[in-house]
Amino acid sequence: MKITFLTYNLDPRNGWGRLARETTDGLKARGLDLELLSEINSDHPYPNEKNILGRGLKAISCAPKIRRFIKDADLIHSWEGNPYSITAFLSALGLGKKKIITTTGAYSVQPLYRPFTKLLLTLAYKNADRIVCISQYIKDEIDKVIPGLSTIVITPGVDYQKFSGDRFEPKERFILGVGNVRRRKGYHISIPAFGMIASQVPDVKYYIAGKLDVSFYTRAQELIEQYNIKDRVVFLGSLDDSALKKLYLSAELFILTSINHGHHFEGFGLVFLEAAAAGLPVIGTKGNGIADAIVENKNGILVEQNDIASTAAAILKILTDTNLRRKFSKESVQWAKDNSWDNMVNNYLSVYDQVLNVNP
Repeated sequence: MKITFLTYNLDPRNGWGRLARETTDGLKARGLDLELLSEINSDHPYPNEKNILGRGLKAISCAPKIRRFIKDADLIHSWEGNPYSITAFLSALGLGKKKIITTTGAYSVQPLYRPFTKLLLTLAYKNADRIVCISQYIKDEIDKVIPGLSTIVITPGVDYQKFSGDRFEPKERFILGVGNVRRRKGYHISIPAFGMIASQVPDVKYYIAGKLDVSFYTRAQELIEQYNIKDRVVFLGSLDDSALKKLYLSAELFILTSINHGHHFEGFGLVFLEAAAAGLPVIGTKGNGIADAIVENKNGILVEQNDIASTAAAILKILTDTNLRRKFSKESVQWAKDNSWDNMVNNYLSVYDQVLNVNP
């Protein structure tokens, strides 16, 4: 079986790249022949990865060039709706190729609300043999605009061994957030929420790991000053997996209060599975893909978006209830074990077989 992948990159340091790379590794380990086409080279390029894709007008103009890379493929797998499924659709016209699309977030939904991209993306979706959504939320959002598509949900997995282990004893107690420091990640909610309960847990700090957006970082600092928690919130910048693992295994709980902005949203939230593998209770938000990354009231708490008071209450509840924290921690470990990359890859193999009628 030969498959051509179209993706942004295969960089394990971001959610999009990690998803594509872990799937690639798993499929290669099972003997599949993969052609890897990406838009940008990362600092960790994959062997034989070809950096030839584009977006905007280039997503259309590069289609003839892509055509020669797919002519011998049994199946074309696009990792995101816009632009890669559009490029795949155009480059495969007349070739009779089977096509699968994995939709991972806003770029599979937001373009459906712009006339030109809606036209192209609708053609790509309707001509796909299967559309895999990484969360039920994405599936529902696509179905609102184009009902009747062949959509299924396959959630991402986690490398349990990579993030599990014995706890580190930290120098100080802290709660942890991991994600780029920008508005959509909801730090303008979680920082005030922490500020509201900071006096009730005076020995706890809030560590935040992620690339800083300069404009939003200024807003974050204003909130920190407003709630008088300047010495309680620590920005760590971008970290590698080794450093993140140590943080996960040292923290009291994990929190990321992502918000929807227009049709931009959290597609799933791999960091919640990473935190779960380390045995952390988790706090996330409703109304996006995070609902598929958390088992509500079993390994964590889901709060309404933009609700500072409810977020503060959830933090305090977990920090002050030792029995609840232990229960959530135990459930998190099991949840992570149940959601491995191997399970996800097996689900994709099943889809490939169905589409190609290998086992009719």
